[in-house]
Amino acid sequence: MPPKKSAQNETALARLVKELLNDYEQRANYYKTTVCNSVKLCFRKAVEEDHPVTRLLVDPKDRKTVEYWSDDKLCDVFSNAGGDDKSRSTQKKNTNKKQLKEDKPLVKLLPLIETIRAKRYTTIQEILIWDCYIENDDMVALTGLFNKKCCLITRIELIDCFLDTECIRLLVANIAISKILRELSLDFNEIGEQGCCILCDGLVRNQYLTYLSLRFCGLTKQCGLWLGNVIAETAIRELILDGNSLEAEGTIALISRISNAAEKEGFERTEEIRRKKLVAEESKSRGRAKVKDLNVLEAAHDDIIDLTTPTSSKKTSAKSDKNKSSKRRKRGRKNKSKPLSPPSGPQIAVLKLADNEINHYGQEGNFNTVKCMQLLKSIISHSKDLQEVDLFANDIGDLAARQILEGILCRKDAKLPQIGVRLGHRINQDTFDMVRKLASGPKKKKVRGKKRK
Repeated sequence: MPPKKSAQNETALARLVKELLNDYEQRANYYKTTVCNSVKLCFRKAVEEDHPVTRLLVDPKDRKTVEYWSDDKLCDVFSNAGGDDKSRSTQKKNTNKKQLKEDKPLVKLLPLIETIRAKRYTTIQEILIWDCYIENDDMVALTGLFNKKCCLITRIELIDCFLDTECIRLLVANIAISKILRELSLDFNEIGEQGCCILCDGLVRNQYLTYLSLRFCGLTKQCGLWLGNVIAETAIRELILDGNSLEAEGTIALISRISNAAEKEGFERTEEIRRKKLVAEESKSRGRAKVKDLNVLEAAHDDIIDLTTPTSSKKTSAKSDKNKSSKRRKRGRKNKSKPLSPPSGPQIAVLKLADNEINHYGQEGNFNTVKCMQLLKSIISHSKDLQEVDLFANDIGDLAARQILEGILCRKDAKLPQIGVRLGHRINQDTFDMVRKLASGPKKKKVRGKKRK
């Protein structure tokens, strides 16, 4: 821990963060809510280390813990249900003592957002909200931060915040016009089909978001079609959908357009390789015949130049050529500009579909599962950008798992980058071992240390 600074030696940044904390406590008292301890820690750490707050974590930890009774304790409770008057009186005293302790009011997001806007604190880039009940007024205040460009927020996490369809509508209306937000996580919010439809309608208009996480959000197979359209028309490259009920039918709708784009990419790659081979063969056959003629012509041309042009003209021409080339380079540097938005189109880098009921118990039985894995096989074998696929806790069967293995082998033959694939254990042991060996994950580059003098 660094030594505490006196009030005179404090920097302007530390004083500003202290003012933020004091203002937040006053507003929380005004709204009759509890001050979040995790926010307090963020501000105090920034004051001690003298650095701006770029990441805000709102984690109240104010939910009541659930007590799980053992069998013996449950039997004792039922056995003492019709017991003596003394046991009943002691139970009443204990309940009265518990009721005397008043519950603290819940943590609310509105005072914190109003504090940030009132103090015009613009260095926050990430807002992480966990296990906090968010109402409509909280969502309006939160979306106002990046709607009015008060803060350059690149990441928002709203995990287990009891979001309803109205909150999703307010959030998406502002995300659709945001050019700064890159990552959005809405895990453990039961948004269902209606919320997913509202979310996808807004995300289609955003061309800057690259990461979307919807773990355990109650999504059904109908949501696969909407999410597939979002992936195909936007820049989202990482899609996390663990713990939903897409089934094989919803997964087919999700990845069908990505599979078609991957097959097209593979076809273009093979055609390019074939064209290069033909050009190389033609150049080899023609090159031998032309080399002699070119050497003779160059020698004759050099003799003519030496006879006609003096040395001074050669120097001036060389200088002018250098000046022209330098001017062209400068112009080229000025014209270059960084791309504003990431590339969009039907491509995927990370696809996580663990525990999505992809099995042979759905409609059309095992046929849909095999068809789904065939589409995924084409993505694995042809897509260069793919990095990770997760199908854990899905009973896909041996035939479908064999399709995944064939896709990995095709990818290896095409000399594409290694990927990571995770399958469930309820498949053939040999197939499981081969997949684990060939698709253990992308190879990490070794960082070499500096040589000692």
